[in-house]
Amino acid sequence: MPDFATPAEAGPAGPGFPRERATALVRRLPGYARLAWALSRDPKLTPWRRAAVLAAAAYLASPIDLVPGIIPVVGQLDDAAVALLGLRYGLRGLPAAERAALLARTGITAADLDEDLRTVRHTAAWLARRGGRLGWRASRGLARLGARGVRSAVQAAVHAAGSRARG
Repeated sequence: MPDFATPAEAGPAGPGFPRERATALVRRLPGYARLAWALSRDPKLTPWRRAAVLAAAAYLASPIDLVPGIIPVVGQLDDAAVALLGLRYGLRGLPAAERAALLARTGITAADLDEDLRTVRHTAAWLARRGGRLGWRASRGLARLGARGVRSAVQAAVHAAGSRARG
């Protein structure tokens, strides 16, 4: 079983929603904001890496997203993924000692960043499994309704034909 689910959360469709890990990611958001600010101002960062950090920040601020923020969880999940990947790309452009010092100043660790990226991936997988299961249930329900509708329409047509034959 993956490390993000407790046995109580696991079910036939796989591990449950990684609530504790998602909560930890949300708690680290102020640290990530400080990290993005520091990276965007770091003169040792190449223009491409600085542009990646700034583009990730612009993606967060922009109302135009791949997945709109109005969609609960999924809308925020793509924002988190873009921001974390942009930060990681920016960080990898610094020498190891400077990277460690910057992370220490912002209260974030490299392990936090990697863990939060795994959380985004696992949450997306949970949503895909959950959405697939809900879609399957909905399609079965619609098929039943459709079959009932067809059955009712046939019965009504037979009844109407019988009434016309008698009348």
